[in-house]
Amino acid sequence: MNAKPSPQTVRVNAKLRLSYWLMLLSILGGAFLYGPDFGTMPIGQWVASCLVIGFFISLPLLMFILTAHRPTPGGVSWMSFLLLGYLVFGIVLIFSPNGLLAGLLLTGTTLSTFFYAVVWLRPFKKAAKASNKK
Repeated sequence: MNAKPSPQTVRVNAKLRLSYWLMLLSILGGAFLYGPDFGTMPIGQWVASCLVIGFFISLPLLMFILTAHRPTPGGVSWMSFLLLGYLVFGIVLIFSPNGLLAGLLLTGTTLSTFFYAVVWLRPFKKAAKASNKK
C-alpha cells in the first residue's frame, strides 16, 4: 500500500511546483524585456515575436511539467540538471544589453526551483546511504 505523504513532503511538492511555474513565467516575461525593442515593429508582431522567443527558450523546461506536478526521484534529478543550464543562461542575460531585469528574474527563480529540487531529493539520498551501509 502507498503510505500517505508527510505534511512536510506535501509542502515541498507545492513549493517545487510554484517555483517551477514562476520560472516559466519569468522566462516568458523576460522575453519581453530582452527581446526585440518595442517600437521597431507593429505591436502585434512584437508581442508574437516575444512569445515565440519565450516559448522556444522554455521548450526544454516544458518537458518537465509532469515531473513538477508528480515528482519522482529520477525526474527531479534530471530536472535539476536542466536547471543548471537555465542558471547559466540567466547569468549571461544579466550581463547582456537590456537583459539585467530578465536575467535577475530568471536567475532567482532558477535558484529557488533548484533549491526545492535538492530539498525534495534529500530524503531519498539519506535512504540510499542507509541502505548502502547495511
